[in-house]
Amino acid sequence: MSNPAECQTHLVLRGASAYNACIMITDIARPLTVTEAVRAGSAPGAAYLGGGTWLNSGRAQGVTTLVSLDHLGLGTIHSDSSRCTIGAAATFQAIADNPSVPGGLRAAVLLTASRTLRNMVTLGGELGLRPADSAVIPLLLAARAEVTLAGRRKPVSLDELGDAGKAGLILSVSIPLRPAAAVRALSRTSHAPRFLVVARCGDRVAASDCQGQTVLRAGAAGAPSFQPRPDIYASAEYKRYMLDVLAEELRALLEQAR
Repeated sequence: MSNPAECQTHLVLRGASAYNACIMITDIARPLTVTEAVRAGSAPGAAYLGGGTWLNSGRAQGVTTLVSLDHLGLGTIHSDSSRCTIGAAATFQAIADNPSVPGGLRAAVLLTASRTLRNMVTLGGELGLRPADSAVIPLLLAARAEVTLAGRRKPVSLDELGDAGKAGLILSVSIPLRPAAAVRALSRTSHAPRFLVVARCGDRVAASDCQGQTVLRAGAAGAPSFQPRPDIYASAEYKRYMLDVLAEELRALLEQAR
């Protein structure tokens, strides 16, 4: 049996790509049921539409049909005694404003500094596209969040979700209320691109180099196998160093919050 302290999960996120093609949307489908939405989304050139923030990002090349999720009732947020379940169409701002959402996830969505963007970006869209500098995905990974997909009986863990854009229709995300989780992100300014994100829940630490690599380590404060890519904001050595610093800060923060 492997040592829990050495158990690692690697999750590849999608990085930014240049916008080098014209987007020509010729149709918008407005299904009334999940079954209709899945059928429409499986057609060639179709893509699910949440907040639409990705349409001019270069990731919508080849998309000709948008499948609106407005009529599927996927924007709800509710909690029971153990978990909080958030619909895929819930916006970051709705998550931030809902007191039943765990504080760690509310803090993660607030790291998107623009309220305009928070009112557009949806949780399902974040998981479907997996932006490389996401602060939400490391938090959900560390907190053992589960994702419900159309056509599947049982929820899947985040690292089982599949490649970005190929997971299918995400219906909801559930996150445990306990233990608490927390996240920290580094950037030059509040609106500048992030260059490191670290999330922690108990002994689980998820770290993203914001260049397409997210590593989860259970049972240790840091992740020695984390080999971040340098960028114009920080060297690889600085990112590795700050991973340990932020992981320890989060441990202390969570200890105080007990």
